Amino acid sequence: MRAAQLPATRHFDQLYAASDDPWKTRDSWYEQRKRALVEAILPRQQCSAIFEPGCGSGELTLQLAARCQWLMASDFSAEAVRITREKTAHLSHVQVRRQSLPEQWPAAEHDMPAVDLIVFSELCYYFDAPNMAEMAALAAASLSPGGHLLACHWKKDFDDRLLATRPMHQLIDAHARLKRQACYEDEDILIDLWRRI
Repeated sequence: MRAAQLPATRHFDQLYAASDDPWKTRDSWYEQRKRALVEAILPRQQCSAIFEPGCGSGELTLQLAARCQWLMASDFSAEAVRITREKTAHLSHVQVRRQSLPEQWPAAEHDMPAVDLIVFSELCYYFDAPNMAEMAALAAASLSPGGHLLACHWKKDFDDRLLATRPMHQLIDAHARLKRQACYEDEDILIDLWRRI
């Protein structure tokens, strides 16, 4: 873990120490609606393998787990990992890991198979532009041919954000091996779906 990430790790661990759901992902209308929109925009009902970095407290993880044969969820917060492991303990096809990205992105074949779907949900605010470009490249390299990358992010500003939502999605869009397939946008959220070409 980079030294610069240590304050951020402490910040997130403090949030999770105060609540097992610091962003109210179970109950808020924004989060419930976002999960429904994600379901609606995905092109396949079932995937063989999904990777969900930045899984937080695991609400979306549970939803994605119903759509695949294998799922890896990860977060850099130890508390988030603990909470998500508890929620998914009954699901033998789900593994939850503590990872700091982009440097601990899982290695193809060694850590995970080529995946059909990668989901960046409320994650990319916390990366600067060079790291965001690296995340897009890592995702493209990890997707099976024809696999999809989905990014969904809140559009409004907040203190922890390093990048605004539109520029972060534009950095993904700039990757030569990712072709935009679908987009949904309203005043609160931007959801983009890319296919690996």
